[in-house]
Amino acid sequence: MLDPLMPLLCSPWLYLIVFVAVTIDGFLPVMPSEAVVIGLGALSATGSPDLVALGVTVVAGGVAGDRLSYLIGRRTGGRFRTGKLAAARESAERALHRYGAVAILVGRFLPYGRTATTVTSGAVAMPLGRFRVLTVLASTAWAAYTIGLGRLGGETFAGSPLMGVGFGLLLGAGLTVVHTVVVRWRSVRDRRRENAARAEAVPQPDVEQHPRPRHRLDHLPTGHPEVVPCQYFAIRQSAPLP
Repeated sequence: MLDPLMPLLCSPWLYLIVFVAVTIDGFLPVMPSEAVVIGLGALSATGSPDLVALGVTVVAGGVAGDRLSYLIGRRTGGRFRTGKLAAARESAERALHRYGAVAILVGRFLPYGRTATTVTSGAVAMPLGRFRVLTVLASTAWAAYTIGLGRLGGETFAGSPLMGVGFGLLLGAGLTVVHTVVVRWRSVRDRRRENAARAEAVPQPDVEQHPRPRHRLDHLPTGHPEVVPCQYFAIRQSAPLP
């Protein structure tokens, strides 16, 4: 089934295609570079493409794409105000201020995270030397992760390379879903805790104690001529309780 693809899998042009796909994915996250790399990682179990060459290509494409995304952030980072990328950029900016370098490493594995963190790094003028080191580390980790998922599928279904590709893609999608659910659950939990803490911090108004209204005849003795005993008791019973 792979015979039509063998010329491409054995061709040096394959690595150029992978490089371009991973580079474009850095600033245009609709490019399915992760699926491409996982699929090729699964096919590498058959001997083609070469595993080391594929890894070097993915790392190089990741670094190049991050550099372009950083430059875009320096020029137009503040213009992303709507859509998923704008929301991801806001989250990335909070993460960069809170976690610093860890945000770039972790953001590589999140949906829209790579573009958001690299664009935001440029928008906040992160030192370029530090950014380069972090992107090399992030690209290396991401390459090992994606190729490793594919290779695991290829080794699991050694007799059926396409099944290996499918297994690697499903495994990657499953891990992404699990991570998304955990992140949303933690976000809801933290929001509830913040709301509870905010509610406890609100001072409660003091309730003033108002004296019981007294009837004009209360000060009169029972035997006073103006007070008939039955009327007096009726008035006292109808008076508000303290």
